[in-house]
Amino acid sequence: MKKIKFGSMEILGYIGLIVWIAVIQLRGMNLSGNACYIFLLGILPNLGAAWAMTMLGKWIILLLLKRAYTFRKHVMLCAGILALGLVSEIAHDLFLNSPFDIYDMLLSAAAQAVIFLLPILIKDKFLYSYD
Repeated sequence: MKKIKFGSMEILGYIGLIVWIAVIQLRGMNLSGNACYIFLLGILPNLGAAWAMTMLGKWIILLLLKRAYTFRKHVMLCAGILALGLVSEIAHDLFLNSPFDIYDMLLSAAAQAVIFLLPILIKDKFLYSYD
């Protein structure tokens, strides 16, 4: 079985997973009525989910599909996760009586930009690793 080498995408993916879980837990506690705090609890799951889903997508490509993780796949995966976020926002607006939140989409786009560009900018040698 091939091993995933730990690179910047994995670091961001784990940070995203921790952020997502922490925010979901904090939402249930009603710790503060501070508007900034409530705003952050509303948008931070988008950052966490974007990073965690991108990491998981890379692992699916490498481990389950047993394919090399190429630059083209990196572009398609990041764009696909962003598109899923948009579809989710639209579905919530149409079917769950939750208004479309532009701030959710902006943070999702920013999160995808970071996880897309960071491995390229730092020349992460594990970005395209296969074994």
